[in-house]
Amino acid sequence: MSNELKATVHEIDGELVLDDPVAMAMIRAVRKNNCKNTFEMNADRVEHFKNRFSVNNVTASEAVIVILNVDDPNGKQIAEALMPDHNWQEYRDRGEIPFTRGLAMRDGIEEVLEIFDAEAASKLREMKETAVVVVDHFVAEIFPA
Repeated sequence: MSNELKATVHEIDGELVLDDPVAMAMIRAVRKNNCKNTFEMNADRVEHFKNRFSVNNVTASEAVIVILNVDDPNGKQIAEALMPDHNWQEYRDRGEIPFTRGLAMRDGIEEVLEIFDAEAASKLREMKETAVVVVDHFVAEIFPA
């Protein structure tokens, strides 16, 4: 096992801190898998927005379908840029988790993904068909529409 994959303990400000890259990779994989559940729960909205591509005369190289959990820190940032001043609290008041779903320009989404999930950004750049970008569980995952 290389040193990069070994768990280590560091002392930071008098506190012992465990750094375990294998555990972190496992947590990340579980979070990405959980994005699949979010994607599947929004299948009807994905179909709706797939149809909007032709109505709006945009192509898969220009736009993506986004499903963003507004309570996720990364989803919140993107949602605020796409829908400034939207009242998300009304969804929470109804006991719902606020999600924004819609079309977004592909280049902008690729740039934002590069900031917090380079793996997802790379996956999106490689995908030629209509893509669905799910931001939930502190990660992003990309699915074909």
